[in-house]
Amino acid sequence: MTKRIIIDTDPGQDDALAILLALSVPDELEVAGITAVAGNVRVEQTCVNALRICQLAGRPEVPVFAGAAGPLMRPLHTAEFICGADGLAGMALPAPRQAAREVHAVTYLTEVLRASVKPITICALGPLTNIALALRMAPEVAARIERLVIMGGARDLGNMTAAAEFNFFVDPHAAAVVFDSGVPITLFPLNATYQAVASPARLAGFDDTGHVQAQVLSMLRRERPGGASLGGGEGHPMHDPCTVAWLLWPELFEGRDCRVDIETAEGPTVGRSTIDWWGRGGQPPNAHVIGTLDADAMFERMALCVRGLDDKVTEKAAE
Repeated sequence: MTKRIIIDTDPGQDDALAILLALSVPDELEVAGITAVAGNVRVEQTCVNALRICQLAGRPEVPVFAGAAGPLMRPLHTAEFICGADGLAGMALPAPRQAAREVHAVTYLTEVLRASVKPITICALGPLTNIALALRMAPEVAARIERLVIMGGARDLGNMTAAAEFNFFVDPHAAAVVFDSGVPITLFPLNATYQAVASPARLAGFDDTGHVQAQVLSMLRRERPGGASLGGGEGHPMHDPCTVAWLLWPELFEGRDCRVDIETAEGPTVGRSTIDWWGRGGQPPNAHVIGTLDADAMFERMALCVRGLDDKVTEKAAE
Protein backbone atom coordinates (compact mmCIF):
# COMPACT_ATOMS: atom_id res chain seq x y z
CA MET A 1 0.00 0.00 0.00
CA THR A 2 1.43 3.39 -0.99
CA LYS A 3 2.49 5.54 1.95
CA ARG A 4 1.84 9.28 1.62
CA ILE A 5 4.79 11.41 2.75
CA ILE A 6 5.98 15.00 2.91
CA ILE A 7 9.71 15.70 2.89
CA ASP A 8 10.84 18.68 4.97
CA THR A 9 14.39 19.42 3.94
CA ASP A 10 17.38 21.76 3.55
CA PRO A 11 19.28 20.21 0.59
CA GLY A 12 22.27 19.37 1.18
CA GLN A 13 23.91 16.43 -0.58
CA ASP A 14 22.54 13.69 1.64
CA ASP A 15 19.11 15.35 1.47
CA ALA A 16 19.41 15.10 -2.33
CA LEU A 17 19.92 11.34 -2.21
CA ALA A 18 17.04 10.97 0.24
CA ILE A 19 14.72 12.88 -2.10
CA LEU A 20 15.87 10.90 -5.13
CA LEU A 21 15.29 7.64 -3.24
CA ALA A 22 11.75 8.69 -2.29
CA LEU A 23 10.94 9.78 -5.85
CA SER A 24 12.27 6.51 -7.29
CA VAL A 25 9.53 4.35 -5.75
CA PRO A 26 6.16 5.97 -6.59
CA ASP A 27 4.34 2.67 -6.04
CA GLU A 28 5.54 2.64 -2.45
CA LEU A 29 5.89 6.32 -1.51
CA GLU A 30 3.62 9.11 -2.69
CA VAL A 31 5.56 12.35 -2.21
CA ALA A 32 2.73 14.80 -1.61
CA GLY A 33 5.09 17.76 -1.37
CA ILE A 34 8.52 19.02 -0.38
CA THR A 35 8.90 21.84 2.14
CA ALA A 36 12.19 23.71 2.24
CA VAL A 37 13.72 25.20 5.38
CA ALA A 38 16.86 27.19 6.15
CA GLY A 39 19.69 24.96 7.35
CA ASN A 40 22.60 23.76 5.26
CA VAL A 41 22.17 26.97 3.24
CA ARG A 42 19.60 29.76 3.30
CA VAL A 43 16.01 28.91 2.49
CA GLU A 44 16.03 30.64 -0.89
CA GLN A 45 18.75 28.20 -1.98
CA THR A 46 17.34 25.10 -0.27
CA CYS A 47 14.08 25.73 -2.14
CA VAL A 48 15.91 26.06 -5.47
CA ASN A 49 17.86 22.90 -4.65
CA ALA A 50 14.68 20.93 -3.99
CA LEU A 51 13.34 22.06 -7.37
CA ARG A 52 16.61 21.11 -9.09
CA ILE A 53 16.52 17.63 -7.55
CA CYS A 54 12.91 17.04 -8.63
CA GLN A 55 13.90 18.13 -12.13
CA LEU A 56 16.85 15.72 -12.13
CA ALA A 57 14.49 12.92 -11.10
CA GLY A 58 12.09 13.70 -13.93
CA ARG A 59 9.45 14.69 -11.37
CA PRO A 60 8.98 18.45 -11.82
CA GLU A 61 5.31 18.13 -10.92
CA VAL A 62 6.13 17.48 -7.23
CA PRO A 63 5.13 20.69 -5.42
CA VAL A 64 7.89 22.52 -3.55
CA PHE A 65 7.21 25.17 -0.91
CA ALA A 66 9.64 27.66 0.65
CA GLY A 67 9.43 27.79 4.43
CA ALA A 68 11.12 29.32 7.44
CA ALA A 69 14.08 31.59 6.73
CA GLY A 70 15.56 31.18 10.20
CA PRO A 71 15.20 29.43 13.55
CA LEU A 72 12.49 30.28 16.06
CA MET A 73 14.62 32.12 18.61
CA ARG A 74 18.27 32.37 17.57
CA PRO A 75 20.44 33.44 14.61
CA LEU A 76 20.76 31.10 11.65
CA HIS A 77 23.87 28.94 11.34
CA THR A 78 24.53 27.34 7.95
CA ALA A 79 26.94 24.65 6.73
CA GLU A 80 28.53 25.81 3.48
CA PHE A 81 31.84 24.59 4.92
CA ILE A 82 30.52 21.05 4.42
CA CYS A 83 28.04 21.24 1.55
CA GLY A 84 29.47 24.05 -0.58
CA ALA A 85 28.23 27.52 -1.46
CA ASP A 86 25.02 26.31 -3.10
CA GLY A 87 24.50 23.31 -0.82
CA LEU A 88 25.02 20.77 -3.59
CA ALA A 89 28.75 20.86 -4.24
CA GLY A 90 29.69 18.06 -6.60
CA MET A 91 26.42 18.17 -8.53
CA ALA A 92 26.20 20.17 -11.76
CA LEU A 93 22.46 20.75 -11.85
CA PRO A 94 20.86 23.41 -14.05
CA ALA A 95 18.51 26.04 -12.72
CA PRO A 96 14.98 24.69 -12.29
CA ARG A 97 12.46 25.31 -15.04
CA GLN A 98 9.62 25.08 -12.56
CA ALA A 99 8.96 27.50 -9.70
CA ALA A 100 8.11 26.93 -6.08
CA ARG A 101 4.47 27.28 -5.09
CA GLU A 102 3.47 30.67 -3.72
CA VAL A 103 2.02 29.21 -0.51
CA HIS A 104 4.35 29.27 2.50
CA ALA A 105 5.53 25.81 3.59
CA VAL A 106 3.98 26.12 7.06
CA THR A 107 0.60 27.06 5.56
CA TYR A 108 0.89 24.11 3.18
CA LEU A 109 1.69 21.72 6.02
CA THR A 110 -1.30 22.79 8.10
CA GLU A 111 -3.69 22.77 5.14
CA VAL A 112 -2.64 19.43 3.69
CA LEU A 113 -2.68 17.73 7.08
CA ARG A 114 -6.16 19.04 7.84
CA ALA A 115 -7.50 17.99 4.43
CA SER A 116 -5.83 14.63 3.87
CA VAL A 117 -8.06 11.59 4.15
CA LYS A 118 -4.94 9.41 4.13
CA PRO A 119 -2.40 9.38 6.98
CA ILE A 120 0.74 11.41 6.25
CA THR A 121 4.27 10.66 7.37
CA ILE A 122 6.77 13.51 7.43
CA CYS A 123 10.45 12.88 6.73
CA ALA A 124 12.32 15.69 8.48
CA LEU A 125 15.83 16.04 7.08
CA GLY A 126 16.78 19.51 8.33
CA PRO A 127 16.11 21.85 11.25
CA LEU A 128 12.59 21.33 12.56
CA THR A 129 11.45 24.97 12.26
CA ASN A 130 8.66 24.45 9.70
CA ILE A 131 7.20 21.52 11.60
CA ALA A 132 7.33 23.27 14.97
CA LEU A 133 5.60 26.34 13.50
CA ALA A 134 2.87 24.16 12.01
CA LEU A 135 2.32 22.42 15.34
CA ARG A 136 2.15 25.73 17.20
CA MET A 137 -0.10 27.46 14.66
CA ALA A 138 -2.49 24.51 14.30
CA PRO A 139 -2.04 22.12 17.24
CA GLU A 140 -4.85 19.90 15.96
CA VAL A 141 -2.73 18.74 13.01
CA ALA A 142 -0.53 16.70 15.37
CA ALA A 143 -3.25 14.05 15.37
CA ARG A 144 -3.12 13.92 11.55
CA ILE A 145 0.58 13.06 11.36
CA GLU A 146 1.05 9.31 11.20
CA ARG A 147 4.73 9.60 12.13
CA LEU A 148 7.68 11.96 12.01
CA VAL A 149 10.88 10.30 10.79
CA ILE A 150 13.64 12.66 11.87
CA MET A 151 17.34 12.84 11.16
CA GLY A 152 18.82 14.72 14.08
CA GLY A 153 20.48 14.56 17.44
CA ALA A 154 23.20 12.35 18.84
CA ARG A 155 23.65 9.91 21.66
CA ASP A 156 27.32 10.45 22.26
CA LEU A 157 28.85 13.03 19.90
CA GLY A 158 28.06 16.19 18.01
CA ASN A 159 29.07 17.24 14.53
CA MET A 160 28.44 20.97 14.95
CA THR A 161 29.67 21.35 18.51
CA ALA A 162 31.04 18.87 21.02
CA ALA A 163 27.48 18.38 22.29
CA ALA A 164 25.12 18.97 19.38
CA GLU A 165 24.23 17.60 15.97
CA PHE A 166 23.72 20.25 13.27
CA ASN A 167 19.93 20.14 12.78
CA PHE A 168 19.13 20.38 16.48
CA PHE A 169 21.87 22.97 17.04
CA VAL A 170 20.41 25.23 14.33
CA ASP A 171 16.96 25.28 15.94
CA PRO A 172 16.88 23.61 19.36
CA HIS A 173 13.64 25.35 20.32
CA ALA A 174 11.87 23.85 17.31
CA ALA A 175 13.23 20.41 18.18
CA ALA A 176 11.92 20.80 21.74
CA VAL A 177 8.45 21.70 20.43
CA VAL A 178 8.39 18.66 18.17
CA PHE A 179 9.53 16.18 20.81
CA ASP A 180 6.95 17.54 23.24
CA SER A 181 4.12 17.29 20.69
CA GLY A 182 3.06 13.69 21.25
CA VAL A 183 3.44 12.84 17.55
CA PRO A 184 4.96 9.37 17.00
CA ILE A 185 8.64 9.85 16.15
CA THR A 186 11.38 7.66 14.72
CA LEU A 187 14.75 9.31 15.28
CA PHE A 188 17.99 8.75 13.41
CA PRO A 189 20.80 10.24 15.53
CA LEU A 190 24.40 10.54 14.43
CA ASN A 191 25.55 7.34 16.12
CA ALA A 192 23.25 5.48 13.69
CA THR A 193 23.72 7.57 10.55
CA TYR A 194 27.52 7.59 10.77
CA GLN A 195 27.26 3.86 10.09
CA ALA A 196 25.96 4.74 6.60
CA VAL A 197 29.19 6.00 5.06
CA ALA A 198 29.29 6.07 1.25
CA SER A 199 32.53 4.13 0.91
CA PRO A 200 33.86 3.15 -2.53
CA ALA A 201 32.71 -0.43 -1.95
CA ARG A 202 29.16 0.71 -1.16
CA LEU A 203 29.06 2.92 -4.25
CA ALA A 204 29.98 0.04 -6.54
CA GLY A 205 26.31 -0.62 -7.30
CA PHE A 206 25.85 2.82 -8.89
CA ASP A 207 26.53 3.09 -12.64
CA ASP A 208 27.85 6.48 -13.75
CA THR A 209 26.66 5.94 -17.33
CA GLY A 210 23.19 6.94 -16.12
CA HIS A 211 22.64 10.69 -15.75
CA VAL A 212 21.04 10.58 -12.30
CA GLN A 213 23.59 8.09 -10.99
CA ALA A 214 26.47 10.14 -12.44
CA GLN A 215 25.26 13.17 -10.50
CA VAL A 216 24.98 11.10 -7.31
CA LEU A 217 28.46 9.65 -7.74
CA SER A 218 29.97 13.06 -8.51
CA MET A 219 28.40 14.40 -5.33
CA LEU A 220 29.48 11.49 -3.14
CA ARG A 221 33.03 11.29 -4.49
CA ARG A 222 33.78 14.99 -4.07
CA GLU A 223 36.46 16.30 -1.76
CA ARG A 224 35.03 16.81 1.69
CA PRO A 225 36.80 19.68 3.51
CA GLY A 226 35.83 19.73 7.17
CA GLY A 227 33.70 17.03 8.75
CA ALA A 228 35.60 14.13 7.19
CA SER A 229 37.02 12.80 10.42
CA LEU A 230 33.69 11.90 12.06
CA GLY A 231 32.65 9.73 9.15
CA GLY A 232 36.05 8.15 8.72
CA GLY A 233 38.24 8.54 5.67
CA GLU A 234 36.21 6.33 3.34
CA GLY A 235 33.49 8.73 2.25
CA HIS A 236 30.51 10.88 3.05
CA PRO A 237 28.04 9.76 5.73
CA MET A 238 24.55 9.56 4.26
CA HIS A 239 22.54 10.75 7.23
CA ASP A 240 19.27 11.75 5.58
CA PRO A 241 18.66 8.79 3.24
CA CYS A 242 18.36 6.60 6.34
CA THR A 243 14.93 8.12 7.03
CA VAL A 244 13.49 7.15 3.64
CA ALA A 245 15.27 3.79 3.68
CA TRP A 246 13.60 3.00 7.01
CA LEU A 247 10.17 3.60 5.47
CA LEU A 248 11.02 1.19 2.66
CA TRP A 249 13.07 -1.47 4.47
CA PRO A 250 12.48 -1.30 8.24
CA GLU A 251 14.02 -4.76 8.66
CA LEU A 252 17.47 -3.21 8.06
CA PHE A 253 17.25 -1.11 11.25
CA GLU A 254 17.14 -1.76 14.97
CA GLY A 255 16.35 0.63 17.81
CA ARG A 256 14.44 1.11 21.01
CA ASP A 257 11.87 3.46 22.53
CA CYS A 258 13.55 6.24 24.49
CA ARG A 259 12.97 9.58 26.14
CA VAL A 260 14.60 12.40 24.17
CA ASP A 261 15.04 15.89 25.61
CA ILE A 262 16.57 18.90 23.85
CA GLU A 263 18.79 21.52 25.51
CA THR A 264 17.57 25.02 24.57
CA ALA A 265 19.64 27.16 26.96
CA GLU A 266 22.43 29.05 25.19
CA GLY A 267 25.90 27.82 26.04
CA PRO A 268 28.24 25.01 25.12
CA THR A 269 25.49 22.37 25.25
CA VAL A 270 22.74 24.18 23.31
CA GLY A 271 21.08 21.78 20.88
CA ARG A 272 22.22 18.67 22.74
CA SER A 273 19.79 15.76 22.61
CA THR A 274 19.71 13.75 25.81
CA ILE A 275 18.67 10.28 24.65
CA ASP A 276 17.84 8.05 27.61
CA TRP A 277 18.98 4.86 25.88
CA TRP A 278 19.08 2.86 29.11
CA GLY A 279 15.83 4.20 30.60
CA ARG A 280 17.51 5.69 33.64
CA GLY A 281 15.32 8.80 33.90
CA GLY A 282 12.00 7.07 34.39
CA GLN A 283 10.24 9.36 31.91
CA PRO A 284 7.92 7.88 29.27
CA PRO A 285 9.49 7.44 25.83
CA ASN A 286 8.69 10.03 23.16
CA ALA A 287 10.65 8.53 20.24
CA HIS A 288 11.80 5.28 18.71
CA VAL A 289 15.55 5.81 18.42
CA ILE A 290 17.54 3.86 15.84
CA GLY A 291 20.80 2.40 17.08
CA THR A 292 22.11 0.11 14.33
CA LEU A 293 21.57 -0.46 10.64
CA ASP A 294 22.73 -2.75 7.85
CA ALA A 295 24.49 -0.14 5.73
CA ASP A 296 25.74 -2.56 3.07
CA ALA A 297 22.23 -3.77 2.30
CA MET A 298 20.88 -0.23 2.45
CA PHE A 299 23.34 1.01 -0.18
CA GLU A 300 22.69 -2.01 -2.40
CA ARG A 301 18.96 -1.31 -2.37
CA MET A 302 19.40 2.45 -2.83
CA ALA A 303 21.59 1.81 -5.88
CA LEU A 304 18.87 -0.41 -7.40
CA CYS A 305 16.27 2.30 -6.82
CA VAL A 306 18.39 5.07 -8.32
CA ARG A 307 19.21 2.88 -11.32
CA GLY A 308 15.48 2.37 -11.78
CA LEU A 309 14.94 6.12 -11.54
CA ASP A 310 17.53 6.61 -14.29
CA ASP A 311 15.57 4.18 -16.48
CA LYS A 312 12.32 6.08 -15.85
CA VAL A 313 13.95 9.42 -16.70
CA THR A 314 15.40 7.95 -19.93
CA GLU A 315 12.02 6.50 -20.91
CA LYS A 316 10.25 9.79 -20.24
CA ALA A 317 12.81 11.72 -22.31
CA ALA A 318 12.28 9.33 -25.23
CA GLU A 319 8.49 9.84 -25.27
